Amino acid sequence: MKIYKSKISWGLLAVPMLLFLGIIVSMIVKGEDTSGILTTSGIFLAVCLFISYLLLHTEYAIDADILYVKSGFVYRKHLDISRITSVKKTKNIFSAPAASLDRIQLTYDKFGVLVLSPKEKENFVKDLVVINPTIKDYVNP
Repeated sequence: MKIYKSKISWGLLAVPMLLFLGIIVSMIVKGEDTSGILTTSGIFLAVCLFISYLLLHTEYAIDADILYVKSGFVYRKHLDISRITSVKKTKNIFSAPAASLDRIQLTYDKFGVLVLSPKEKENFVKDLVVINPTIKDYVNP
């Protein structure tokens, strides 16, 4: 089994951090009750820890002819590599088991799409193509 860790864009954590920080600062400026500020801060911390957990625990494993995708305890998928038809680079921002915006899009079956962000995307795609030579590789032209 070969495991590829996801590339991480810590900027994905910056957006919720700035949002929550703005809310907390606004609450302090408005003179909100301390318990409300502490509750909001606790929620903020929990959300940031959860997002960090997902970013750090997203990985892709190739075992024989199966691709396993895992993002913490939230998302798990396995895909028979023989079903993959093409792989290309994408900047798709929609939700995906990808901890970076430097992503690749796997197309499988007729309309299936899986967006991933392996650190070593060129090697990852080469490993897929070795298993399934019919994959159209647009990552390694």
